[in-house]
Amino acid sequence: MLTLYSVWMVSACLAAPPERVTMDAPTSVGRYDLAEFTVRVADPPFGNPFTEADLTGEFTLTGGKPIAVRGFCDSQDGSVLRLRFCPDRERATYEYHITLKGGGLDKTFSGKLECSGGDRAGPVIVDPQHRKHFIHAGTGKPFYHLGYTAYHLMDPRKTDEQVNATIGYCVREGFNKVRFLLAGYPRDAGGQVSKDAEHGVPEPQQAPNYGTARPINPLPAWLGEPHHYDFARFDVAYWQRIDRAVRRMRDAGIVATCIVTIEKQRLPREYGRLTEAEYRLYRYAVARLAAFDNVWWDLGNEHNEYRDTQWGNTMGAFVKQEDPYDRLLSAHGYADFLYPQSDWAGFIITQQYGTEKEVRDWVLKYKDVPKPYVNEEYGYEGDGIKNQKGKPNAPGHGQSADWTRRCHWSIAMAGGYATYGDWSKGVSYFYMGDPGPGVAALQLKHLRSFFEALPYRDLEVHDEYVTGGFCLAVPGEHYVFYFPGRAEAKVDLASAAGRRRLETRWFGPRTGWWTNGPDLTAGENVVTVPEGGDWVLYVRAARSRRGRGRRPESGAGRRAEMPEQPALRARSTESQDWTALSGAPEAGLRLGELASGGDEANLDSLVEGGSDPAEHGKRMPLVVGILNSGDD
Repeated sequence: MLTLYSVWMVSACLAAPPERVTMDAPTSVGRYDLAEFTVRVADPPFGNPFTEADLTGEFTLTGGKPIAVRGFCDSQDGSVLRLRFCPDRERATYEYHITLKGGGLDKTFSGKLECSGGDRAGPVIVDPQHRKHFIHAGTGKPFYHLGYTAYHLMDPRKTDEQVNATIGYCVREGFNKVRFLLAGYPRDAGGQVSKDAEHGVPEPQQAPNYGTARPINPLPAWLGEPHHYDFARFDVAYWQRIDRAVRRMRDAGIVATCIVTIEKQRLPREYGRLTEAEYRLYRYAVARLAAFDNVWWDLGNEHNEYRDTQWGNTMGAFVKQEDPYDRLLSAHGYADFLYPQSDWAGFIITQQYGTEKEVRDWVLKYKDVPKPYVNEEYGYEGDGIKNQKGKPNAPGHGQSADWTRRCHWSIAMAGGYATYGDWSKGVSYFYMGDPGPGVAALQLKHLRSFFEALPYRDLEVHDEYVTGGFCLAVPGEHYVFYFPGRAEAKVDLASAAGRRRLETRWFGPRTGWWTNGPDLTAGENVVTVPEGGDWVLYVRAARSRRGRGRRPESGAGRRAEMPEQPALRARSTESQDWTALSGAPEAGLRLGELASGGDEANLDSLVEGGSDPAEHGKRMPLVVGILNSGDD
């Protein structure tokens, strides 16, 4: 007769041993959303999981080519690894095989992932029909780039709430791209202080970290102490904070430009040029973050200080190869863009300051390169007392709010895009990654809203139509004249000959308000620009009076609706609470969708805007769509 003990022994012998490697797998995911596969290893056998554990996957649609995806270690001991996949086909089934090798392990998991529809706009890509502009891959809606610099957004001194506050500030002020660092020391780490005024350090502020209001800490991408990092072991907790920030930006409709590292500090020399440590850093970043559909890559800020063009082409090709989704990728240098013909470089980045004409001409220098142009540093806003070369009220880093606004508009008037940075009162908010008190930051949203209400991708430079300003036009249909400050100017509208009449409005770049425009004819005209600073004159060919009350249609080949007079009616985001974004994934997306067309815009939250051009300093809510005046 079997005893209780012997029965237990037999049962123990017959029971299957517990699985050492298991995987938690989703069964469905929305298009452009993130499917996360979590592999768990009991009693991990790795000496160093960041170098020994190899997690890879293949995802295949029926009859399609396998998509290779790399996973990453998400625990210091290798007990948790993850693989993230972002599908781009809706109502489709992906078959997958995910394999973990290393430390004597060789385990493959197979299954199916259903991709439903979903409401995500999709990643921002280069518009294949308008190669100088951007669109969302999912909806095809235009993306009007308005960037914000926040280098040390991920400083370990900050809480998630503080990071979230910066993201919320960007939403409120209309910034839809944030550029920030993944790794780096403070600029003064090791005691060095740059004296190079030509490369962004202003004459009166030779202060550590460009004049931060509080200490700046190293960004601990690895374990160990600064200048003695273990470049073979990543600090998982730090990278998890990056995950959360990128996810919050995604939920807010903001592109997250991940700058791998920055100049004027020792880190790139410490891990070395094209070493395994350097490749490992870029590989890990791509494996971890590329599945977020709002990610862009920047190989390195002002990388020409510590790397050469050969390195850029080598590392750019490597990142493009590692990224299964082909997220937009470029590299920030000084004035010249070093990679106009390189396939891996999806858009142009320059750093160029100067007068309105100079920054505009820099855009036109690259007019024949079929890539969007972004000036990431056209001069950070300061107090305007002295710029980087010690000149009063001149353009450059430390320039006034007026210079900042005018230069940004001038870049836009050449068909380019730009990124704002705040250096108000000599405090480097742009470096700290904190919201600052910059005045131009409150005004640039009006630039974005203005162009989003027009078929801006069809506008081309036609400066021959104006003296004393700049012009973008679809001849015979739309004309945008920008006057940086001239009291009297000439505009030539001969190309509008044959139109019944012309409708005109003045637009205030400082307020976002419209006011009545002058009476113009289809020929040469002399116009008197209103007082108070820079102004925009918008002219369009008039249409019939049918169809009052319809929503505007904007985008390629469509008409932008002239605002009602005397009031501009627009949707306001002033009342939205963006201090807790994690639970509101749709709100920011709606901002992005509304800002990219208007066809599906829900303009149920409207505000009345006045038309008084004298109120230049009044802060206005972000205008993301314009109701028509009844013309059709």
